[in-house]
Amino acid sequence: MSLNCEEIDLILKEFPLEGLKIQNIFQPSYDSIVLELYGHGSQHHYFISTAHNACRLHPLSSPPPKNERPLRFMELLRSRIRGGTILSATQISKDRIVKIDVIRSSEDGSPVVLHLYARLWSGAGNVVLVSEEGTIVDALRRLPSRGEISGVPFSFPAARDPTLPQKQYEIRTIEGEGTFWRKIERVYGQSSGHLSREALLKSARESYERKKSTLEMRISQLEAKKKEYDQSERFRQIGDVLLSGYVTENQAKKAFARAFDFYENKEILVEIDECATPAQNSAKYYEKYRKAKSGIEEIRTELARANTSRAQLAAWIAGIESEQNPLAIAKELRVGGAARAKEKPKYPFQNLEYRGWTIFIGRSGKENDDILRHYAKGFDLWLHARDYSGAYVFVRAQKNKSIPPEVLQAAARLALYYSKARKNCGGDLHTTFAKNLRRVKGGPVGLVIPYLEKNLYITFTEAQIREIFESSGTVEEDTRI
Repeated sequence: MSLNCEEIDLILKEFPLEGLKIQNIFQPSYDSIVLELYGHGSQHHYFISTAHNACRLHPLSSPPPKNERPLRFMELLRSRIRGGTILSATQISKDRIVKIDVIRSSEDGSPVVLHLYARLWSGAGNVVLVSEEGTIVDALRRLPSRGEISGVPFSFPAARDPTLPQKQYEIRTIEGEGTFWRKIERVYGQSSGHLSREALLKSARESYERKKSTLEMRISQLEAKKKEYDQSERFRQIGDVLLSGYVTENQAKKAFARAFDFYENKEILVEIDECATPAQNSAKYYEKYRKAKSGIEEIRTELARANTSRAQLAAWIAGIESEQNPLAIAKELRVGGAARAKEKPKYPFQNLEYRGWTIFIGRSGKENDDILRHYAKGFDLWLHARDYSGAYVFVRAQKNKSIPPEVLQAAARLALYYSKARKNCGGDLHTTFAKNLRRVKGGPVGLVIPYLEKNLYITFTEAQIREIFESSGTVEEDTRI
């Protein structure tokens, strides 16, 4: 339950706010704020919460975690009342509305008084900043139905009729040592409201189980794929066996080849396409062999990353369960526990490692310009489709090494593939060193004029493009120019 009017008065009496200076403001959650105060030779933190069934205000025994990103109401309070001094903090008419008056200097040096109202009603709590003229500057929760939005005059709730019988409230008896506000902090911090340690731990464990289940499923899939890829050599052997001849058999609506396996010296049954020739069926197993051989390293990398994520997740939940400060737990829940599914890319554009050589692909004017300005070096080879708009492709130079023909051909095919010439499946290209490129003054971003360029003609197929990406262990980003 929320604090009643008598408990609010007692906390305001136990810890007077008058004369304290506001050094900073934090917002641990969407329904709470923390005032960082200084006075009487030390620093204090004052917590105000409008959470359902947990509306309260009291000092904090330990500092709250800092916000990692700016929040609207927190930033507004920092601009308006940070550096101010609290003149008074009182409850209005035993109605669970606390008014905090703050004075600070304006830009011209004249004093300005602002009023911070905290309405501690369960289900209708709010914190509202009001100007000296009585206009709402902003609110923690913007409630148009109550007229609690910026620029609207602030109105007090109707006063209670003193002739009517008033319900009497008593201060709760709470076990433990210390002042009443310290007892309240312990009670709410452990088991009351969505910001209590009990509620936050439950939420953390649920999040942990969901993420753990997803990771374990992914690890299981990767391990199965790795087991299949570890048999890459067997795919090649089956391709050789099929080339030597086989007898087709049909079983359960599937076609199989019965052949003698001269590698293992026994007869085997291998699933095939009944309509394909032996050479075509053999080629399918050779393709599986190439795919498995080129993809095994990527699978191992993904598997290692997933196992790292699982270990980090276990460390995260262990840290959460050992943390005693509920506000620190709430911050960790906002951050999350698992490692990122993808590492931050090394380059902000498409790139790949092909047979030991780095290839950059700029697929827009901005990416082309970015590569030219920040990544390309003088002797990097530049390729671009002649007479067609398209990507700039660069092959990173290596000291005392010439670009192998197969790497040059791969880069040329990529330059055509990521251009308007793609539909032609071939064409001419400009090639020159990056040092021979000159930007067009006043021209579009990324536009260059090449000097000392050579012409190169090449054709490509979709299978060749797939082979380039598979060999480099890179996912193809099929962004059409």
